[in-house]
Amino acid sequence: MSPSSGRRRPLVRPAVQLHLEILHTVAATVSRTLDVDDVLRTAVEALTRVTGHEIASLHLLSEDGGTLHLRGERGMSPGLRAVNQMLPVGQGLIGRVAATGRTVRVEKNYADPDLLPAARAAVRRERIRGFVCVPINSRGRILGTLSLGRKILDGFEGSEVALLEATADQIGLALDNARLDSETRRQLEELRRTHTQLIHAEKLSAVGKLASGVAHEINNPLTTILGQTQLLLANPQATEQVRERLRIVTDEATRAARIIQNLLLFARQSPPERRPCSLVDQARRVLELNSYQLQQDHVKVVTEFTPSPHVLGDENQLQQVLLNLVQNAHQAMVERPGARVLTVRSWPDGARVCLEVRDTGPGIPAELMPRIFDPFFTTKAPGEGSGLGLSVSYGIVTELGGQLWAENRPEGGASFFLELPAGEENI
Repeated sequence: MSPSSGRRRPLVRPAVQLHLEILHTVAATVSRTLDVDDVLRTAVEALTRVTGHEIASLHLLSEDGGTLHLRGERGMSPGLRAVNQMLPVGQGLIGRVAATGRTVRVEKNYADPDLLPAARAAVRRERIRGFVCVPINSRGRILGTLSLGRKILDGFEGSEVALLEATADQIGLALDNARLDSETRRQLEELRRTHTQLIHAEKLSAVGKLASGVAHEINNPLTTILGQTQLLLANPQATEQVRERLRIVTDEATRAARIIQNLLLFARQSPPERRPCSLVDQARRVLELNSYQLQQDHVKVVTEFTPSPHVLGDENQLQQVLLNLVQNAHQAMVERPGARVLTVRSWPDGARVCLEVRDTGPGIPAELMPRIFDPFFTTKAPGEGSGLGLSVSYGIVTELGGQLWAENRPEGGASFFLELPAGEENI
């Protein structure tokens, strides 16, 4: 036989003991590690020991189930590897196995009509003759394929196909174990975050009670100050210069009392009560509560409030939503240089009232936009955000029959839009 006609392997077939050793190697790896890449690499390397001439490839199904991706190989040339990087499900020999879940075995791979046209030239050039491909299953679901190619004339025996199928079962078990481990870790991490948030909530509750008590204590001397300044202003002996200074004291004390009142309203512990209220009033209170921090960070506040109907909602909950939106906008702008402008505007829209909180920050990355309202999702550094603010806000607005969404602005920055059903009378 001429060299061009191919090489025949020795007549002695691989012993059953060798097959058992291969399965033992793969099974031991599955039981030792949950690293999928480690299992795949071990399986492919073990399979190529059957005769020493095989080309092995392992493909896993994409999440959408439309393509197969090469995750492990042994003995492939660069050209053959390039052809096998991504394969369509349902097309070609490997794609057919992924679609049907049935093993395919051919003796003249390069001549098979089902071979992908893109792969035919590479297979013929590599002189690959025998080929077998089996599905990788787990719990009745196809996860990928495992293939062997052979350059010698002898085809694959039934025992070798059985070995390949048994190895694929072990890989399926490893993939399932890895998935379960990943899911368990995710759930444990979520429980840990929930526990942390509960502790944080208890701290906030304690701080809220303390702040409420302190606010009441501050409110009392403020009342006294306002009363005394009014008496002094009424005194006919007071000069105009003294009156001017007293008016300044009165204005500042009144402003402080108003901030204290807003803080007490926000910290109020009471069951949600849906009734007509002004969305604009809640926005003004939130902006006043944040006025000091905004001024410290040189944030210019612009308001555009168009007369609108009241909405049906709980004032405390609406303040919580608006506070989250304003603080998020504030923090987004602080993280980058340049002009910092916070715009809060509202307007009526038929039977609904709309409000926009707009910033001049960096905007929201497109890949993160679908997740911004997910619980515990945050782009802030550890300790700076809980990942619950927007999620809670979304839940409150949805419960009130409204909508809350975000958009990136073409000129830069982000806008959050709040839309609620109108209630009664204009503000």
